[in-house]
Amino acid sequence: MMKQIFLLFLTFALPAQAGEWAFDVSGDARGAYGYSDVSERFEKKDDNNHAVGDAEINFSTVYDNDDYSLSINLDTMIGIDKELQDYNQGRWGEEAYIIADTPYGTFQSGQMYNVDYQFYDGAPRVGILRNNSDMVNFIRNPNWKRNNKETKFSTLNTAYINTDGVALKANYITPEFLGTRAGITYVPDSYNRRGLINKHADYAKDDGWIGAVYTEQDLGWLDMNASFGYAQFHKDDKEFSASLKLSRGNWSLGGGWRKTYIDGKNSQISSNWHLPEFFDGYREGEAYEIGIGYEIGPFQSALSYFDSKANDARNHDRVWMLSNQYQIHKNILLYAAAAHVDFAGSTNNIDDNNRGWAFVGGVGLTF
Repeated sequence: MMKQIFLLFLTFALPAQAGEWAFDVSGDARGAYGYSDVSERFEKKDDNNHAVGDAEINFSTVYDNDDYSLSINLDTMIGIDKELQDYNQGRWGEEAYIIADTPYGTFQSGQMYNVDYQFYDGAPRVGILRNNSDMVNFIRNPNWKRNNKETKFSTLNTAYINTDGVALKANYITPEFLGTRAGITYVPDSYNRRGLINKHADYAKDDGWIGAVYTEQDLGWLDMNASFGYAQFHKDDKEFSASLKLSRGNWSLGGGWRKTYIDGKNSQISSNWHLPEFFDGYREGEAYEIGIGYEIGPFQSALSYFDSKANDARNHDRVWMLSNQYQIHKNILLYAAAAHVDFAGSTNNIDDNNRGWAFVGGVGLTF
């Protein structure tokens, strides 16, 4: 099926007239040091000092021909001492995909995110703490685990749909009409390390569908971006996601919401003896975020709150983050952040909970 999709993309993207090819390489690298100050009860379970790093190099070849273009892309990445080993190969990974832009819409195929991820525009994110999962590099979360030994997501870790990660898929996005686009994604095999699914789950090889709508409107005194997404995985798993961002001048205010539930009796949340307890609790849960951002010249800052909990269980995550970045050179960024977390697991045991502060500084390089 995927081969036929690639051929269809080439048909749309390469009309009879001659075009031009261009090649580009870009990348970035980040390093950060964090000091954590957790509640006394959890001191023996956390390192107070931790350093992490990651880097990405992106290769692309683009063919342009009037209203048509085709890009062939390869993104490579690596992480050092990251708590969640969620690249495609664990500590490192790749994303290979093609994008065809045509008057009939945009066609995408390969290792990439779904249309809801691409449309979502919620709480502002800047600096070294760009998502909620970055926090577990400095303060462990018993609800979110992915390494060589186990995979467990008892709660949602985003307000956008990320269950399928960058699993091989096909996306279609309509042409823009009155500032609005719609998109659809088909995922033949939903499991991917950048997503939430445990590869040993009975439903790991099931397919999935995601649909989403995005609109960008000028309301006169402010700009509005909004999205809505719906997904179905494993036949019975339903997901909803929505985001809204309002911007005026240097300020932006945004938020998002996501809900998951199992519609039916099949594939209920698992209690498999050889898998971590409540490893797929994310399948019945809810999450939301809200944040405010400000930027002026080379400085950007964002303050946000993220809340995620499982239905009918104790598991609950609360994350407050203040993250800043300053661009001292076109290729050099400085980062500073502070965050507070309150992670509650399935029991009151010390291994199932964590709470405290983290203070993080770092530097980024781009080219």
